[in-house]
Amino acid sequence: MSSKSKVIWTIKELMTCLRERQLNEFDVNIGVSGKRGNGKSTLLFKFFNSFKNDGFIQEKHQVYSQDAVIQILGTQRFGFCWDDEAINSGYKRDFQASGQKRLIKVVTNFRDSYNMYASALPFFYSLDKDLRELIFCHIHIIERGLAVILLPLEDQIHESDPWDTNKNIKIERKENERCAKNPDITFRYHKYTTFAGYLYFGDMTAKQKRKYMEIKRVKRAKNFDIKTGDKKEVDFKSKVYNLLMDGKLTKEGLKQLCLIEDKKYTSMTQELNRMLTNNGESNTLKEFFHTTAKDSIHNSLRGGITDLVPSLSP
Repeated sequence: MSSKSKVIWTIKELMTCLRERQLNEFDVNIGVSGKRGNGKSTLLFKFFNSFKNDGFIQEKHQVYSQDAVIQILGTQRFGFCWDDEAINSGYKRDFQASGQKRLIKVVTNFRDSYNMYASALPFFYSLDKDLRELIFCHIHIIERGLAVILLPLEDQIHESDPWDTNKNIKIERKENERCAKNPDITFRYHKYTTFAGYLYFGDMTAKQKRKYMEIKRVKRAKNFDIKTGDKKEVDFKSKVYNLLMDGKLTKEGLKQLCLIEDKKYTSMTQELNRMLTNNGESNTLKEFFHTTAKDSIHNSLRGGITDLVPSLSP
């Protein structure tokens, strides 16, 4: 028999199992925990992006509010819900709020809708107890690119806690003491009674990160009642920015688009430079312009103006 420490999953293997569970009419509620910046959202993106041919739509299913989670889980079947900041929807300190109780009811009562619901949270036990008991799979990110998979104990008659919390707390303390004595050894996560394997995962591409961050910015702002401007304005800026990042935007092309949409060219250049800085790009707008491909790219822009600026009349 192979050692538990050798159990390693790929994302494809794990998501195939979870998808089979869903199609066999079982709910699939997943909790992903880990420190800020360790890659919770990256892992969830990897999960759900593998279902883009099965109905996952990132713009719809990547959400940031309790109302959005409730709306999706209450209206779809065999679908997906990516709760990217569960602290806004399932955090236990808001338990008395009516929306919190409603969320618990929705997750419970719509279990027979067989949705795949995954939430990102800093600490698994910050999730409300009633919601925590509905989780089928807990994935804790140890460090960027590495996670441990934990599954609740089954077929228990006398034990009310499927996560075997008390016993695992003792194991955790012993492992921490062991590691404190010898910094050259690693924490043995496979000692947990709920251990099911390790999981390795890679990063998003630059393009995937840009799309993720833009959806997050707009939806999070809406959740906290922060005005981000007219939707048409957001769409225009985003699409122009994407053209720039894809190497399809020239200085003259940007000027033409601004004239058509009645935008100030100088304001748009400032906005694009701001977006480049916020997304960690080292190059300025001027450096991104591809003047050598001016003619071919400009003609391409002419053909795509209707899609870029949908408010224009034909």
